[in-house]
Amino acid sequence: MKMTIPQRLLNYAFYIALLAILLVFSLLTPNFLTSQNFIEMMHGFAPVLIMISGLALVVLTGAIDFSVGSIAFLVGSIGTYLMVMQEWPVWISLIIMIISGAIFGLINGLIVEVVKVNPLITTFGTMLAFRGMGYLIAGAKYIPIPRLLADLHGVKIGPIYVDILISIGLVIFLFFVQKRTVFGRHLMALGCNRENATKLGVKSPSVFIWAFVLSGLFAGIGSIFYIIQGGYMTPRMGQGLEFTGIAIIVIGGISLFGGEGSLLGLFLGIFTVYVIENGLQHLGLSPYVYPFLRGAIIFLAMYADSLKNRIRHVRKIQTVEEGGA
Repeated sequence: MKMTIPQRLLNYAFYIALLAILLVFSLLTPNFLTSQNFIEMMHGFAPVLIMISGLALVVLTGAIDFSVGSIAFLVGSIGTYLMVMQEWPVWISLIIMIISGAIFGLINGLIVEVVKVNPLITTFGTMLAFRGMGYLIAGAKYIPIPRLLADLHGVKIGPIYVDILISIGLVIFLFFVQKRTVFGRHLMALGCNRENATKLGVKSPSVFIWAFVLSGLFAGIGSIFYIIQGGYMTPRMGQGLEFTGIAIIVIGGISLFGGEGSLLGLFLGIFTVYVIENGLQHLGLSPYVYPFLRGAIIFLAMYADSLKNRIRHVRKIQTVEEGGA
């Protein structure tokens, strides 16, 4: 069955919108459409891209992880406490940060699959719990990190920041996992239909748990790059990341209903969200506009995803009816 023109437009809506946004901002601001501006913008969102790449794996299963921002904050608090307050070696602290992220993700996975609590309820609860633990460990204050680590924020290979290259490399790695491994195929199968996937031999509990473990792991890695960029640990770290991340994921073509999309779409999603904020900064608009804008983007992204899902459902019914006829 051929797609109608409105359906085609819906499939490419975000591409069209991104081109229109780039055109408008490039006409209104002289310094927007420059290589240096885009490099700095990508440098700024590199830690976020790493954090949400793990979240995308959970979304592909049809589940959700609202705790990713709080895991990043708690991991950062643990690392700062060890490096600054306890004066542990930096490299040991970094290893502990990465392992901690995976452990917190494992906690989410076990609650969901062993205790059988809904993922939304589970991760909403751990979102609050993990952030509270972070405040207890490091306090609600800004803490400078060791100079050795802070000096890494400007390291480049040619004109490109190293964290940009690392974030891109990690997303490509996860894309390979999604498309070329048994684990990735099982993720997609569970997102399409968990009951059918289980009947076909997919061990759904272990796949779900590993998805949450990877979500926590990448939140921990992203946390490291976040504090390196800022040079300090901030109590606002990761706040709202769960919702911004969902918008980025959906704009990138990954369905919240699971089983559809590609990790490479995260590049489109994060680029769209940050291009808008970057353009508004060049226009000199108040930063208080940004939360409203993020909310609007999240709403539009989720509405578009729901609309596409309904259209797919209608098309499947029509295909079955035509086949039966």
